[in-house]
Amino acid sequence: MADDSDLIVNVDLLVESESRLKGIQKELKNLDHRKDDLRPYWGSGKIADKMDDFVDNWDDYRTKMLESVETVGQLVKSTIDGFTGLDAQLANELRKARKKSK
Repeated sequence: MADDSDLIVNVDLLVESESRLKGIQKELKNLDHRKDDLRPYWGSGKIADKMDDFVDNWDDYRTKMLESVETVGQLVKSTIDGFTGLDAQLANELRKARKKSK
């Protein structure tokens, strides 16, 4: 039963996740520049007005998504820091215990 209670953390996966989240953040931030490049292709009249409305709505949702991605990224970073710090502390304690037992 004790084997079931061991906690295994894949830090490499967490580091990769943090990196990918940063990439998503970058892309979401860069989308703001791309919309201005597309405006000439919308045409004129009602279609251009509707596309402008769509972009404005998308900006609101993009901002919310960006905030969520940033929050998750901070949580992942805190998890990495917590587990790597704890791992280093436990390894240090084991080394001390081994020296005392010799």
